[in-house]
Amino acid sequence: MKDIVLFAGSLIVIGLALAVVPYPLPWRLGGGALLLLLWAYGLWRAAGGLLRPTSAVRLLPGHALLLLALGLVGSEAGFWAWTALPVLSLLLDLARHRSLATGMYAILWLDVFALLHQVVARGRNLTGLPFVLWSGGLALVAILFVANGVRRIWTKGVMV
Repeated sequence: MKDIVLFAGSLIVIGLALAVVPYPLPWRLGGGALLLLLWAYGLWRAAGGLLRPTSAVRLLPGHALLLLALGLVGSEAGFWAWTALPVLSLLLDLARHRSLATGMYAILWLDVFALLHQVVARGRNLTGLPFVLWSGGLALVAILFVANGVRRIWTKGVMV
């Protein structure tokens, strides 16, 4: 039941984000195709009872909202960096070797933190010392977060 709510809600969030985001139509169609591919994959895995509770596919609504936020702050480079998120989420869910999962996990989350940095820095027009403090603080949080996740995957075999 929880999966049905997740994927129904995700479809609504995807539709709203793509309707509102001010990117050019071809970009919105490409982003929408990536999100719908991840949505269909997640729905297929959930229907078979194979979607793990820690699967990165469950981050789908967040991917759509991050695309919307990047569009609202006018980040064109952020859009291209965002396109890796749905693909990495799918590949991370399919990864069965720890070394592969570790690398994809690190890339996925460092990309997410970089995109969040972009949203806040551009949205708030940060410059000077506030920009440096925001960048340094977020970099520290990102490194600690990713290091902890990599440690869990590598030592305990926990697929996140």
